[in-house]
Amino acid sequence: MTSRRHFLFFLLTVIYVLYLILGAFTFSILEQPYEEQLREKVESLWDDFLLNHPCLSEEKLEDFLRTALLVKSFGVSVLRNISGFEVKWDFVSSIFFTGTTLTTIGYGHPFPISTSGKLFCLFYSIIGIPFTLSILSIAARNLLILLRDKPLQIINLHWNISQNKLEWIHAVVLISVISLLFFFIPAVVFIAVERNWGYLDALYFCFISLSTVGLGDYVPGEQSGQQMPALYKILVVCYLLTGLVAVFLVVEILKNLLKHNQIVSLFLLECEDSRQAEQLDRVPPYDSEVPFVVKHDETTRRRVPHSASPTEKSYGSITPSFS
Repeated sequence: MTSRRHFLFFLLTVIYVLYLILGAFTFSILEQPYEEQLREKVESLWDDFLLNHPCLSEEKLEDFLRTALLVKSFGVSVLRNISGFEVKWDFVSSIFFTGTTLTTIGYGHPFPISTSGKLFCLFYSIIGIPFTLSILSIAARNLLILLRDKPLQIINLHWNISQNKLEWIHAVVLISVISLLFFFIPAVVFIAVERNWGYLDALYFCFISLSTVGLGDYVPGEQSGQQMPALYKILVVCYLLTGLVAVFLVVEILKNLLKHNQIVSLFLLECEDSRQAEQLDRVPPYDSEVPFVVKHDETTRRRVPHSASPTEKSYGSITPSFS
């Protein structure tokens, strides 16, 4: 049994490594040609700019672009024609940063620049991330009781449907509603607010955010000239928190359907053996030669074999009695 679990765990690891390799190979094939096109376009623009401005040296242009890109990575715009002065670390933007950090989404825009800010972010996240994930998990479990357990119990009382079939039907309906409310409809809202996003971009943003990947290629509220940007960012934080609760709920539903604990136990080394050994250790010791005395009630006489003597030593909590 132990060797079989070792083999299953090794097989699972090999499958995961192959899955990583497959993903890397696919992304390399899909993205590398587009990367080459962008590089050729930038090099062409670079040569044309230097050709049209012979008074500017290539070293100075390179230094300027390096500084501009570094400042841009800190969330500070280098453009002069933007409307107004946009502060990246006002209170609302900081709320957006803490919300995306504690939910482990982490768009990376903005991020702490100062040493004190980095140290505070470190200790703040050590406490805040487990706290946030615990609250989200508790909320999802409570919703699981309200939206799954109680409806299934009510349906079982009124209709004669098999439990397994009923769970699958309920799961499909609930997951479809969650997908509609937290992916497809919010994508429509985002393309209405973010003018340079398409529907696929917005749907991609919703999935990347609620899966806590947070690549940072699409960050809401970063366009200049947006109406009520403070309210918009607060609403995005609320969407992310409620959406993560919905994702946790979907995970719990799928775990129950797929018998997650039973599947995982197949890959745990010596899981069943240690559990059985633990159960045996909890059984109180007794002598098999001394029979158990079964007590039916207070008035029932208890039977004791004739060979048992009143002077025999009792074992454990078993004390022979005579009438």
